[in-house]
Amino acid sequence: MEVDNKSGIKAKIKVQVQDKGSVKEKDFWVKQNADLYTLSNEREAYRNGFEVLDISCEPGNEFIDFTSGRLYLGQERGGITDDLIEVQIKNTIKKHLDKELQLKGKGIKVLSLFFVDKVANYRIYDAEGKPAKGKYAELFEHHYNELIKLPQYQELAVFAVDKLHDGYFSADKKGVLKDTNGSTQADDDTYAKIMRNKEQLLSMDEPLKFIFSHSALREGWDNPNVFQICVLREVGSTKERRQTLGRGLRLPVNADGERVKDDNINKLTVIARESYADFAAGLQKEYEEDCGVTFGKVPKIAFSKLSVVVDEEEKPLGRKASEDVWSELVSKGFVDTNGKIQPAFNPSKEGFSLGLSEQFAEQEAEIITVLQSYQLERHIKKDEEPKRLKINKQIFLDPEFENLWNTIKHRTTYQVDYSTATLIANAIKSITEMEKIEAVKVSYREDIVGIEKKGVTTTNTKANEIKIEYTGILPDILAYLQKETELTRATLVKILSGCNRIAEFAINPQKFMDAVASIINRELHKLMIDGIKYEKLTTGQVEWSMQLFREEELKDYFEQCLQV
Repeated sequence: MEVDNKSGIKAKIKVQVQDKGSVKEKDFWVKQNADLYTLSNEREAYRNGFEVLDISCEPGNEFIDFTSGRLYLGQERGGITDDLIEVQIKNTIKKHLDKELQLKGKGIKVLSLFFVDKVANYRIYDAEGKPAKGKYAELFEHHYNELIKLPQYQELAVFAVDKLHDGYFSADKKGVLKDTNGSTQADDDTYAKIMRNKEQLLSMDEPLKFIFSHSALREGWDNPNVFQICVLREVGSTKERRQTLGRGLRLPVNADGERVKDDNINKLTVIARESYADFAAGLQKEYEEDCGVTFGKVPKIAFSKLSVVVDEEEKPLGRKASEDVWSELVSKGFVDTNGKIQPAFNPSKEGFSLGLSEQFAEQEAEIITVLQSYQLERHIKKDEEPKRLKINKQIFLDPEFENLWNTIKHRTTYQVDYSTATLIANAIKSITEMEKIEAVKVSYREDIVGIEKKGVTTTNTKANEIKIEYTGILPDILAYLQKETELTRATLVKILSGCNRIAEFAINPQKFMDAVASIINRELHKLMIDGIKYEKLTTGQVEWSMQLFREEELKDYFEQCLQV
C-alpha cells in the first residue's frame, strides 16, 4: 500500500482482479468511497466489506479504513505474498544446489543473491538491541535443512546452515542494520565491505554462499560467480530489471582465477515475483526505452554475411541478396514492412518452414538463426525442470548400435597440420580475385514533403552519391591483421606483397583490412579442417565405457538437444 496527498487524499493498493478465468494482481489508486468489488471485476472475495471509508496520509500512521476494518501501510489482507516468497526462497536454494552438483570438481564457487524489501524481514532486534533472525532468514534455514537431507544433495552438506547466509546492509552508529535507498554514505560503506570480501567469497573454504541485500541498483555491486538472483520485492523503477540482471551477468572464475567460457555453465537464473512473460516483457521495455534498443526489428542487411557457395567458392550472400531475402520474409508475413518479427515466425512449431524461393532454400536454417538472434526470448528463457532421458534398451542391445559404439568409443587426441606456403599461395590468389575496394560513398537526396488528406507524402527531386577520399593517417595494417588472424608478421608481409592490391589500402583502409583478414581466416580454416589428424590414446583410459548408459539416467540440460 502507498498513500499520497499531493492532489487529493488517495492510496495505491494491489488488488486481485478476475480476468477470463484466472486472477491477476493489479495496482489501483483509490479514494474515499471506492469499492474493491467493482475494481476487481466483481471478484467474490471483495463482495462484502471492501468499500473505502477513510484514508490517512499522516506520516507514520498511514492507513485505509474499509467497511470491514483498518489496513495499515505495508499490511496485507487475504493475499499470497508470503506464500510466493516462500516458494521463491525454496526454489532459489534448489537451483543453487543443482548448480553446485553440476560444477562439482571444477573449482567454481556458486553464489546466490536475495534482494529484499526491508532489513527487518531478514534481521530483527529485540528490546536490548540484540540481533535475531527475521522471517526470510528463518524460511531460508528451514528449506535449506529440508533440501540438503535429500539423497541427491547430501554430499553438499559441508557447512552449518547458519554459516551459509548473511546480510549486507547499511548500519547506524550502534551497528543496527537499517533501510536505505542505495545512494547514501552508509551504502558506500556497505558496498566497500562487499568489494573487500570479493576474493574471500570466491574461496571454496568460505562457507558463505547466499547473500541477502537491500538494493540491487548500485553499480559495482556484483560478483562473477552469482548464478541465481532471487527478487523478494516488487520490481519498480524503469532500470531495475536490467540492473538486477547486471549483478549476475559476469563470466565466472575458477579456483585459479581464470574466467570460465562455457555456455553450459554461464547461465543466470532469476527468481522473480512476476511471471516469466511479464519479466521478459518488462525487461524488453526497459532496454527499448532506456538504451534505444529495438528488439525483434530485423534490418534489410541482416543476412548479408551468410555464406553461399558460388563456383565451388564460399562467398558472403551480399547486401542485394539480403534485401531480397528480407522482402520474401515480408511477403510471407514473418516480418512486417518495418522489419518487426511477427507471431507467424515460430520455429518451434512442428513442420515450420520459411518457404523461401529456390535461390535461398539452402540457407533457410542460417536465416532462421539470424531471425532468432533478434528476439529477446533467444537470450532469456523460462527455467524448466530438465528432461530425464531413459535409455532405449531395444536400440541399446541392437548389434548395429554396438558396431557403431565400437567405432566411436575410442578416446583420441588430435593435432592440426598445414603448410604455411600453401596458406600464403591460397590467400594471395583469393585476395587478388576479391572485389575492388572503393572509396566510402555518401548518398545525398532531396525530397519535397507534402501534407495531404491521405497523409504525409514525399517526392524525390535530387539524388547522387559523393565519394569521400581518405586523407587521414594510415593505420598499422600488419598489427591489425596479426590481431585478427594470429599469423606472424613475416607471413602477412608475404601475402600482402604477393597480391598486388596494396594500393587499395589507401582508398578505404578499414574495408581493405577487414576484407583481407576475412579472406586469410577463411583460407586458414579450410587448411585446418583438411589438416586435422586424430590419434587413439595408448595409455590411461583409452575407451569410453558403455556402463555410463547402464548405471544412470541421462539429463537433458541443453536447449538445443532434440529427443529422438
